[in-house]
Amino acid sequence: MNKNNLPFLMLLMLFSSNALLAQTENVFRVNFLNPGISYEKSLGKKMTLDTGIGFGYNASYPSLAMNSENGFQYMLAAFVDVQSRFYYNFEKRESKGKSTLKNSGNFLALRALYTGPDAVSNFERYDNNSFAFGPTWGLQRAYSKLNVAFSMGPIYYFDTSGNSNWSPFWFELNLGINVN
Repeated sequence: MNKNNLPFLMLLMLFSSNALLAQTENVFRVNFLNPGISYEKSLGKKMTLDTGIGFGYNASYPSLAMNSENGFQYMLAAFVDVQSRFYYNFEKRESKGKSTLKNSGNFLALRALYTGPDAVSNFERYDNNSFAFGPTWGLQRAYSKLNVAFSMGPIYYFDTSGNSNWSPFWFELNLGINVN
């Protein structure tokens, strides 16, 4: 072996070992801010599919509501939330001595959300079923069993009556417990 190649090979081994260590995990969660359960399934070293169901808070999509009040609009309704996530900073977190356990990292995602009929609301919708999807940027951190997640991005939303529009800003904030 040529001595000049030794530093290159050592760097290659270092980066390869970090890439092997940094990978997604399967995680089951119970969420509290938007009450529900979710399962984040590992699809590869940096990809997951996060699927959640629950009964939580949502705001009004302006083009899908009628007879709404001024001010903060809210509803409590059943939901299904699906996100395909790509975690892009595991290696950077590990190089700084930070944890990547339970998929602690920053991600880009494609998110789809279904919201069903509401139980409580301060506005009326044209239709009891609405859908939203769009790209998001987010971060997730696990502190022992506590999980904190935040994501935001633009969305396109619509209902089954043909009403639709888009919003440049959509966000999610959630606190939960990592069960496994």
